[in-house]
Amino acid sequence: MEICPVNAITRENGSIQVNEQTCIGCKLCGIACPFGAIHPSGTSIAGVAGTMVSTPTFPKSLSPLLQWEIGVYTCAVKCDLCSYDPEGGPHCVPACPTNALTYVVDEGLSEQVKDRRIEAAVNQGAVQAALSELRKEAQQ
Repeated sequence: MEICPVNAITRENGSIQVNEQTCIGCKLCGIACPFGAIHPSGTSIAGVAGTMVSTPTFPKSLSPLLQWEIGVYTCAVKCDLCSYDPEGGPHCVPACPTNALTYVVDEGLSEQVKDRRIEAAVNQGAVQAALSELRKEAQQ
């Protein structure tokens, strides 16, 4: 991705990959991502022990992209299908309380898209025919 000053984000085999060892945490990718799929993350100095005592985040801001934490190395993070189950997909899909997430497999997808387009065209034709009938009735 051209936005990354150290080329930590690359496109490989049709997917976006983040090299966390190269990432400098500048957050430009998070700002530029049109899907809001990349966000900064890091482990505080206290690490896991820091979950008991929170380290303050400065400055308080409306955007998490503008926040920082003292001593925390920030790195770009995006979905990489962690905890992937071959039968059920990523674990976040069944765990989503609102069923907002779905896992889509490319196989057969183009056929589904074709079927939906045909259905939409047929429905559009039916709507156009109904409108024509209404216009004829209104003119009489």
